[in-house]
Amino acid sequence: MRVLTHKNPELILDTKDWRILQELILNVRQPISQIAKKCLLSRQSVEYRLKQLDENKLIIGSRTVVNNKKLGYKSYHIFLEVHTPHEEKKILDRAEKAEFCNAIIVYSGKYKLEISIMARDEAEFLRLYQELIADVRIRNDVVLVLLEGIKSEVLPRKCFPEMKDINTEKFEKSTKKNKEKKQSVDENDLRILHSLSKDAQLSNLTLAKELDVSKDTIKYRITKLEEEKYILQYRPVVNYSVLGFSINSLLIKTNHNPGSIEEFEAGIKKHDAVLWATKTFGYYNYIVYVITKDLEEFHEIINSMKEDFSNTIKTYEILFAFKELKYNFMADSILES
Repeated sequence: MRVLTHKNPELILDTKDWRILQELILNVRQPISQIAKKCLLSRQSVEYRLKQLDENKLIIGSRTVVNNKKLGYKSYHIFLEVHTPHEEKKILDRAEKAEFCNAIIVYSGKYKLEISIMARDEAEFLRLYQELIADVRIRNDVVLVLLEGIKSEVLPRKCFPEMKDINTEKFEKSTKKNKEKKQSVDENDLRILHSLSKDAQLSNLTLAKELDVSKDTIKYRITKLEEEKYILQYRPVVNYSVLGFSINSLLIKTNHNPGSIEEFEAGIKKHDAVLWATKTFGYYNYIVYVITKDLEEFHEIINSMKEDFSNTIKTYEILFAFKELKYNFMADSILES
């Protein structure tokens, strides 16, 4: 579980720590010796600083961003409000156990839960969703289908102004590749993707033992998965609250004006406080995750967006994130399919 609200004293990092963190964000799977060389530090220094980041719970894992579209899956995000805390707990328990659910976030606001379901089509999604909410009274729900990523970062520049804007460009190049002809993957490829999606730092030797193949086979397969854009990025899991930040969400409905939409998306993409944003199909047209120091800053950002894009934003909903119960870039059910 990852708490998304700032509670504890803020961890202070120096420039060397930030350089190391930036390299981890670029590729958390790269060897420590390579990080040390790029940061102009000794291996021992990098190892020591990484240990400190771990002990301070800033880095709490790693994930591989998997291109689920190339695997034939869509991501459906449901925002839910149920009648009672007992019924909410029932859905949460089911979602945490469900292999088709890859993300769960708890909010305060109009919607209390955000649950992501991965399915091949609308019919499969409907069946899985009905299974999830069986015997639970739903007060309100909104289903949004993820269409096109606009921005995806581990740490926006606002967290550390000297950091280069390193993630968005890589993400853009990857999403453009989504339209390429889908390459075939076999069971071993899926097992590699699944294992790395949960822990991007698994060694080739560990994966080789899991799959009962040679280390060279694993290396070859991972390289092919990278080249064919099944693997998009290797990321650290950052505990933002340790740095004094909180994450909140915006669901935005826009007017249908192509010119203003392009300007709006460009503004979202460049915004220093936007952690993740995607275009969606459904009642709302965008999901935006915003990272800020406090609620005052968050409201300033919202007011700024309303003023800058008054002709574009039709309506919006604010959701204050409390905790992340589950978040993975690949649903367990994909491995079983």
